Amino acid sequence: MMRSTRLACGVAFCLLAWGLQTAVVGAHRLHPDEALYGHWGLLILSGRDAWLTTEPVYKPPLLPYLLYGSLSLLGPRELAVRLPGLLAGPVTAALTARLAWRLYRDGLVGAVAMATVALSPLAILLFSTGFTDPLMVALGLGGCVAAAEGRPGLAGLLAGFSFAAKQTGLFWAALVAWLVVAAVARGARPARLAGDLLRAGVGLGVVLAAVAGWDQARVMHGAASFWQTGVSGYGGLRLIWPAEWSARLRAWRDEGAYLLGTLLDGALLAGAAALVWRAVRRRDWAGLFDLTLLVSSILYLLIHWLWAFPVWERYLLPLLPLLALLLGRTATWARSLIAPRHRLGGWLALAIVVAAMAAPASAAVSGAVPLGAGLDAYDGIEQVVDLLARQPPGSVLYHHWLGWHYGFYLFDGPLYLAYWPHPAWLARDVQAFGQAEPRYVVFPAWESSARVQDALARVGYCLNLLLEARNRRGEVRFRVYRIESCAATDERSDMPQM
Repeated sequence: MMRSTRLACGVAFCLLAWGLQTAVVGAHRLHPDEALYGHWGLLILSGRDAWLTTEPVYKPPLLPYLLYGSLSLLGPRELAVRLPGLLAGPVTAALTARLAWRLYRDGLVGAVAMATVALSPLAILLFSTGFTDPLMVALGLGGCVAAAEGRPGLAGLLAGFSFAAKQTGLFWAALVAWLVVAAVARGARPARLAGDLLRAGVGLGVVLAAVAGWDQARVMHGAASFWQTGVSGYGGLRLIWPAEWSARLRAWRDEGAYLLGTLLDGALLAGAAALVWRAVRRRDWAGLFDLTLLVSSILYLLIHWLWAFPVWERYLLPLLPLLALLLGRTATWARSLIAPRHRLGGWLALAIVVAAMAAPASAAVSGAVPLGAGLDAYDGIEQVVDLLARQPPGSVLYHHWLGWHYGFYLFDGPLYLAYWPHPAWLARDVQAFGQAEPRYVVFPAWESSARVQDALARVGYCLNLLLEARNRRGEVRFRVYRIESCAATDERSDMPQM
């Protein structure tokens, strides 16, 4: 491809990525993790807890402080929470194409890889969220591009910022180090290797030291280390038991179906085998980079399969640009077989990839893919919040499931939030203080209120239904109750209806 053609394709696919992700950014309400990160940002913005010492923080500091900035610009809105991820989406697509050009000097590889990132259902629905993963991927990929361009200091700095977004960013540090070595070796300047690695290490170390300093400052104020909190939150990292192997492998396979769409999975597998064969036979830089991408992807999958990480689709996002590059290389291999000397062969390969991914991308935008910004489990929470925000100041809201949502949507609201660990505790608290101020409790549709009703009835209290919050399909998602004495409820039911 000519430079002008590559530029036009790059702009087109960046706009496509931005458009598809923007189309779904406000489709559904925040995931609990997104609401929690937004709450951290509001704590910083309000000045109430600038160091996040009162929270069991389990992530590095970059995203909460970026959210401080977006929340100060846009206010406490869902879009402010999702803005960093939304900006990272087209940037990741562009960086994938840039890395393809630096590694392979083939416009078709970059165009196919960029189209893959733009149209991937996983990208569409995750880059439009407030999770830490989009930011981590964009920064880590930026570090790889900087390393391939011979800018090791910037590469190390960006790899460090990737870690500052999420601990998994350390994955990119290894790739960055290898690409620094490759950039020096390709330039036939071995004398520069030690210096470039040192500059990359200094860039990485500066950010790691800043993160460690922030964490230590929190610990000195009585908070737990984010690293320790994160590990304990997983229940401690461990190797999985043999009995878990097959179930976890199937679960990761099912989540991986959203990376490319099933039509291209077979093509990628066949292409990867062909690229390995080519690399073994030719032993050139292109083949070495193919093996690097393939081995990195396999190792990443093995770590997440064999260690007891939760099986969550967003953990697969770092694989997307790597697999997209391999798919681009597969397209060039196919072009060399079908039309090695005809320019239309490349356009045909690109058209096939776009056509194959069009249906999965459309399904993601239409809400048919249940992940990320397409997760409608919490639709209706806005109705709940609107009702609760209008209750008298000092009212008590008991929560067991939705505390992170309340922390964001009702930040500085009029209600006192009280966590109830079990129905007996709730009943005792209501019995002791139930006459003092209004008290409310909310049940998601997937949880039964029967045990709480029974416990309250034993102390003379009942649940009075105030609202059934429904999603756009008319399904009940949440029920809001006011806790009242059963005598008062019976009196109202006995009153003549006008």
